Amino acid sequence: MKQTQPFYVRLAISLVCLVFSVLILREASALLIPLFGGFLLAIVLLPLVHVLERKGTSRSGASMIAVSCFILAFFTINYFLTAQLALFSTELPNINNKMQEMFAGLQSWFSSKFHIDQAHQINYLSSSFKDIVTWITGFASRLVLYLGNIIVWILFVCIYAYFILYYRRLLVRFVMKLLEKDYPDQVQHIIRENKKVIKEYIVGLLLEFLIVLLLSFFALLILNIKYAMMLAIIVALLNIVPYLGIYTAVLFVMLVTYANSTGTAAIQAAVALLIIHFIDALFLLPRIVGSRMKMNPFITIIAVITGDIIWGVPGMFLFIPLAAMLKIIFQHISSMEAWAILLDEDKPVKKKKRTADQG
Repeated sequence: MKQTQPFYVRLAISLVCLVFSVLILREASALLIPLFGGFLLAIVLLPLVHVLERKGTSRSGASMIAVSCFILAFFTINYFLTAQLALFSTELPNINNKMQEMFAGLQSWFSSKFHIDQAHQINYLSSSFKDIVTWITGFASRLVLYLGNIIVWILFVCIYAYFILYYRRLLVRFVMKLLEKDYPDQVQHIIRENKKVIKEYIVGLLLEFLIVLLLSFFALLILNIKYAMMLAIIVALLNIVPYLGIYTAVLFVMLVTYANSTGTAAIQAAVALLIIHFIDALFLLPRIVGSRMKMNPFITIIAVITGDIIWGVPGMFLFIPLAAMLKIIFQHISSMEAWAILLDEDKPVKKKKRTADQG
């Protein structure tokens, strides 16, 4: 007779495995983040590779062309955004003049309200300005380093994606050989469903980006804000960065709007963008991205926060498909079905109809 271990023993083993998994994910993040990103990119590019191979292109050539198309699209978008941002540089003198006017108005208000002369105000602002400059200098250095890391990260993602596409049949045979003894009938279903889920996740992110872009554009257009389309693109891109992204975008839009219009218009633009952000955070992100991953919004939010804790900003995006892949695996393992139910959508339970004998 097969003996079942007590619940507290199974719970302790699960917790130990969870702790070791988190430690491995954190310590090997430099390898795992671009590797998993390359895996996602390979899944997205796989249909293009299939089309090229059917037209007679070799597997190596098809993989190289697909990855090259992604690199070309990435640098095209980057060039377009850089060119658009260059247009904003013409607004810097206006922003500087507006800020000087605003500080002059604040000094007059403090002098009349609190009876503090402008000499004391200038001394206080000078000491505060030194701290601000020091912080900005450090932040700029970290930002340059972070941008450099992103370029290196994209490079490794493309390299991994190429090799995954080229050796995809070998990798599938490896997984099937590894698991066919314990789960002979489930491996094919797991591989097929995971490919579908990843594609739908990328589609969900793109759909969310387009909706935020259109909502921001029409809101700024209605408010008659200059550079509405360019500002909407910046807002939609920065909105992808959780937490600080949208607030950075709002401050940027306020500065540009204030330089070209009035303070009232800048505040109106900020309020409109914050409303769009809350709509996105409460409805679009959990329902569009989370529903395409077939997970409930609560688990989607937990996956984002957990990804931030373990892998930082990249983990906020990568942990959602990772959680969805785990859910699919759990669904095909009888001992893990309870976890699959926790990750799944809240589906209504159909009540059985009573028969005549049951009254």
